[in-house]
Amino acid sequence: MGSSTDNKTQINPLKAIILPTIPPCKTKTTGDDFRNVMLVGAALIATVTFQAGITPPGGVWQSDDNQGHRARHAVYSDQKVPFQIFLIFNTIALTSSIFLLLCLTFGYPYFLEVLIATVSMMGTYSSGIYCITPYESVSFRLIFVAAPAPLVIRFVIWVVASACRSPSKIISRLRLPLPK
Repeated sequence: MGSSTDNKTQINPLKAIILPTIPPCKTKTTGDDFRNVMLVGAALIATVTFQAGITPPGGVWQSDDNQGHRARHAVYSDQKVPFQIFLIFNTIALTSSIFLLLCLTFGYPYFLEVLIATVSMMGTYSSGIYCITPYESVSFRLIFVAAPAPLVIRFVIWVVASACRSPSKIISRLRLPLPK
């Protein structure tokens, strides 16, 4: 009886991170099947993180009281640092899944509609966060820093990978003299 690696060829995990177009191990799954699985996963993550941001853990206060609680503010926001950490990681998860959805649908029919829907979803998410946080300006600064993180990380990985692959091509594109 053969081992479980007979049907798979292992790929360098670092290469799989830098070049996201290949799965970590090659199986009999076709490219379209893998793309579809990624689309479903990204859509589920986007759904869950959006809902978690709009309806935070613990819900929202239903009425004002004498302890400083305001109606429609997140109950969890009483714990300022953990709530901000929640907002940061939830926002990064949401924007990562949206970025993945856009990458996987780019070049396919209805991409414009997907783009409009995801931009609108981010607007809705931002306005929902604004409504439930008692310290709006701090939370919004955190969200605007966290939201582009997946794009920045992917760009940095692309730049480093490009530099490692062929430094002479990058130098020639920049029209710098080659080192002797």
